[in-house]
Amino acid sequence: MNEQILDLLTAADPARGVPVVPGDVEALLRRASHDVTGYDLRPPARRRRFLVAAAAAVAVVAVTGTTVAVLVRGGPPADPGVPVVPAPSITPSCLDRLADGVTKAPYDGVQGAFEYLRTSGTSGGTVQMKNGKFASMMFQVETSTWTAADGSQRRRTTTQPPTYADETSRIFFRDNPGMLPTLGTSTVDLPPAEVSRPDVPAADPAAMADALYRPRENGPSQAIFGVEDLVRTRVLDAAHRSALLRFLARTDGVACAGEATDPVGRTGIAVSAPVGAGPRPSPGDHGGESVLVDPATGEIIAAGYTDGTGTTWHTLYLERGFTDTRSPS
Repeated sequence: MNEQILDLLTAADPARGVPVVPGDVEALLRRASHDVTGYDLRPPARRRRFLVAAAAAVAVVAVTGTTVAVLVRGGPPADPGVPVVPAPSITPSCLDRLADGVTKAPYDGVQGAFEYLRTSGTSGGTVQMKNGKFASMMFQVETSTWTAADGSQRRRTTTQPPTYADETSRIFFRDNPGMLPTLGTSTVDLPPAEVSRPDVPAADPAAMADALYRPRENGPSQAIFGVEDLVRTRVLDAAHRSALLRFLARTDGVACAGEATDPVGRTGIAVSAPVGAGPRPSPGDHGGESVLVDPATGEIIAAGYTDGTGTTWHTLYLERGFTDTRSPS
């Protein structure tokens, strides 16, 4: 291959200038497919330059067996031709549309001495027994928190009896009661130093990305985890809910996955991102992390794990708002 043909192929390469890090092949292909480099798209002049382009195409077919269109820089075209109108590089996504349609939630504009949240989640444990097999259990926990302006918090927790993977697991945990959760309802008051809550970023997608998408090496599912952590402990107003959705809309790998219904019957739009798809992606399918978005208010109402069998909603965000009263201790 002569130097002139190599130059032509280099100019036509859609991945030219895209940085590559070890293990980041998927990211390279994704970025190349959305290449918007400002190539000079003027048609090549006729005669000799056209023949050069043809020779280049033949050379590529001979080497790779594929057809390649080569763009050649040239002088003004002999005929004006039809003007090329590039397609928009950004189109509104499902998440952008959700952000555009965010409406007022019942607590928007309400003042109160305490920030109140009630969640329900699934917890559990797996223990390897002496015979090498595993015993597993799961249980439901409902948590209500009242957080004051100074960061102090009253937390009420209700733990339901566990369910077991099988009879062997039930017998194992019966014989090892110290591994079981404490059942019933308990209430504790925590000073600010013992309450961990993330700061609320500015109502701006870039600020949300900087605060919630960490570490980015973990890939787009980390953005979903960051959202879960924020809404688990903070009540967001309409502007922040909208910015949160726009942050997810601008995160490669995060996408709407259609309508879904959580275990308490609320229907929303599922938003998911694959696990293990970071700059050094893990081999195989590891499912995805998902959140369920209320299509009217833009609130995150559930979080779960999605695989080939569907989505298991592991956290439900049941109530949120502001109040001047809290539960008795």
